[in-house]
Amino acid sequence: MAYIFFIFVFVVGLSVGSFINVLVFRSDNLKSVIAGRSHCPNCQHNLAWYDLVPLVSFIMLRGKCRYCGKKISIQYPLVELSTGLIFLLLALYFGVAFDMLFYAIIMAILMVVVLVDIRTQMVPEQFVWAALILALAGGWYFGEHFGALKMIYGVLVGALPLAILSVASREKWMGYGDVKIGAILGALTGFPASIFVLMTSFILGAVVGLVYMKVTGQGAKTTVPFAPFLVAATLLGIFFGESVVKWYLGAYL
Repeated sequence: MAYIFFIFVFVVGLSVGSFINVLVFRSDNLKSVIAGRSHCPNCQHNLAWYDLVPLVSFIMLRGKCRYCGKKISIQYPLVELSTGLIFLLLALYFGVAFDMLFYAIIMAILMVVVLVDIRTQMVPEQFVWAALILALAGGWYFGEHFGALKMIYGVLVGALPLAILSVASREKWMGYGDVKIGAILGALTGFPASIFVLMTSFILGAVVGLVYMKVTGQGAKTTVPFAPFLVAATLLGIFFGESVVKWYLGAYL
């Protein structure tokens, strides 16, 4: 039965990932998500249901549109697979529990935030606010191992340093949207795990930024979205944050 549950969660994750792609590509016109039909961005042909089976359709079509033969963006299967794996990891960690559903919903919303930020260099405020409200409303309850007070400390640790960088640089180093994501990571992981999450996000950002500048040959003024690193670090923090901090404090203090 456990295997059936994990397979089910993975398949649901694939489907959610497919919907995330729709939200990302139509983020400038969210009404079309409900009203409009899925179509090929190249030939505009409406897609049948068998063209929209998460991951499977991409593989069966060999990454090309059935109607015009143009390549389908690799983002579609990558996002579907990534979401499926994230849901599966959360299920393995939390088991059959409302905690798993809570974190899965927020991570799905944050996936939209990350992808829109990568595509447009702008954080979609409506999705950030939705994740922040959910995190603040449910973090203290589902993060029962750290409690409401440690959640508040976590929010301060996650948001305050980013807010200082944002104000000091007039949003050149850090945007206000990133500050909200910092508050989300604090609410989801609590204190002291939020310390691990914040440090990890900066380390990931620095490493990827240096590699990107090296590969592209661009200078230090290159703009790299920070939301992906905050969200990736948050996911790591959910699984390992508190354990890593406690190990560090026990080993060095």
